[in-house]
Parts: sequence; structure tokens; C-alpha cells
Amino acid sequence: MFLYPLIISILAIMNPFLGLILLFAYISKTVVLSMANPIKPLLMFFPLPLALLMLDANPGAQVMALDAIFAVGVVSLIFLYKLKAGIKQSEAFLIANLGLLAYGLVRYWLFGVYQLQVFDQGLEMLQTQLPLLVDNTVFTEALPLWKAILPSVWIITQSLGLALGFLLFQKLLKIPSLLSSLSFPGLYNLLIIAIIPLYLFEQTKMLFLNALLALCVIPFLQGVSVVWQRLGFVFANRIVLGIFMLVIILYAHIMLVLLGFADMWLNKRKEIPGGITA
Repeated sequence: MFLYPLIISILAIMNPFLGLILLFAYISKTVVLSMANPIKPLLMFFPLPLALLMLDANPGAQVMALDAIFAVGVVSLIFLYKLKAGIKQSEAFLIANLGLLAYGLVRYWLFGVYQLQVFDQGLEMLQTQLPLLVDNTVFTEALPLWKAILPSVWIITQSLGLALGFLLFQKLLKIPSLLSSLSFPGLYNLLIIAIIPLYLFEQTKMLFLNALLALCVIPFLQGVSVVWQRLGFVFANRIVLGIFMLVIILYAHIMLVLLGFADMWLNKRKEIPGGITA
């Protein structure tokens, strides 16, 4: 069993998004041991990333190692330790996500210049392979914004990986309701309100934008949960429900954030068993 975290650590170095999902699947299978001693089932996860961190001074290798250690391993440990402390699963997920957000900001502070270099190299490669796309006016005008929000793009991607891992963790443990019952405390919204003053100063506007986008993942997930629950009362077919949900996510994600923000404040959602077959 201890071979699995070693294999997952290799995947996490190459792809922390996939690594986080797989590590949550693994800890669902060792949940009894994890609740007794959260660090024990994950001991074999850390040696390879730590070795890479110590042996390779290349910035790319350093980022990959730190992502595996903190954005996958430490985040999973935070989740497990909070579960062991007896708090709700959704709140343990929330705290783990805040840890991920904090790491994402530190990550950009440490390696921001390197990440911008990688972005520019990727753009040059894209210009060689797809010159018509890069020469497009809309694409060119959007580039400065994409460069400015690089930190939040990474945090959002990894946070969604954490959410998928969390849902897989629940499913493998056969916990009912899953997405339809996901809810977070309204106090979280105070974090979003607290960063608004950053917008008032020119020097901190980009920090505000990145922090806002990263913090909006939780209201987005709550909004998805609300809509998923309500659509479940209309559509009994899970495939049809999934298609409708995907369309809403693609075209109304801002609405989902606002809906989740309001639902976290008001806490008016009620569980209604059953539904109407469409």
C-alpha cells in the first residue's frame, strides 16, 4: 500500500492537479489509518519531491518539487488533520483550500519572474505553430491581462483539482449527497470583502484581482452545488443533468459565483428528497 503514494508523488511532480486528485483517492482507501495518524500513510509521498528540491537547483525543478510538496502533500495533510480534529468535511476542505491559496501567492512571489519567462516562451512557441491565432487583435489585447492573472489561474486550477479530489474521496467512501449537499460557512465571504480596499491603490490592483479570482472558487463551488441540487429536482437522468450543468458552468460561471456568495450568506437552501423526472 505504501507504494501508491510513491507513485503518486512522481505524478504530482509532473502534474500537481492530477496528483492531488489521485492522492485524495488514496487517502480514502486508508482513511482508518489516516484518522489515527494522518502523516503515516503519506510518508512515502514526500521523499522524491524533497530529493528533487535538494539535488536540482534549476528553477523549473524547484517549482515542480515545491508544488508536489505543498500543493499536493501538505494540502492533503491539512485536510486529514482537520478531519481528525472532528470538523465537518466541507470545512476541512475549505481550510485546505485556504492553505493552497496561501501557497499559490508565495509561489508567485518566489518564482514570478521564472513563470513569466515560461509564459513568454510558450507564447513564442504558439506564435511559431499558430501565427494567425497570436496575430489576432483580441488575443493580443488579452495577453497583458493573462500575464497579470497568472497566480490566480494556477490557484484556481489547483483548487478545482482539490474539489474533484474531495468529491472522489466522498464517493469512494460512499458518502451520500456529494455535490448537492456541499456548503461553506458565510464567514468566508468576509475574506472577499476584506480585500476590497486593495483595489483603491494602483500598486495593489493586480494583487486584488488575483486574490479575488482565487477566493471566488469557494462561492463558485457553492453556486454549482445549489444549481446541481435544484436541477436534480427536475431531471432524474444524471446524464441530462450533467449536460445542463456543464452548459451552465461554461456560460454562466459569474452567475454561479454570485449565487454561491448569496447562498453562503443566507443559508436558505433546504434538502428536498426526490425530484421530478424530466
